[in-house]
Amino acid sequence: MRREILDYLNTRPDLKYYIREKPEWYRKLCRNPFSVSELEENAKVFYGRTFGQRVDRFHQQLQNFGLLMELISVMGEVKPDDIPPQDDFPPMQEPLNNG
Repeated sequence: MRREILDYLNTRPDLKYYIREKPEWYRKLCRNPFSVSELEENAKVFYGRTFGQRVDRFHQQLQNFGLLMELISVMGEVKPDDIPPQDDFPPMQEPLNNG
């Protein structure tokens, strides 16, 4: 592989890791060193950094937040009359002092 490509990969540890995960890119860059931009695009998809993936992640976070708010509102609707009495256990006896 060309020295310029190696130097560039040393400045971009994310791309270096991606090449280790996908060794076909090492061969591809050896044969065609000008395909670095294609490597970067594929690495964006791998790491989830494309616009569509970010929008999907944001949408998922909004759904989770909505579910959390719904859960909080349901929990807030519980009235004291709805809570069952907790007299299931007999009262604790006080320890005996032998002193």
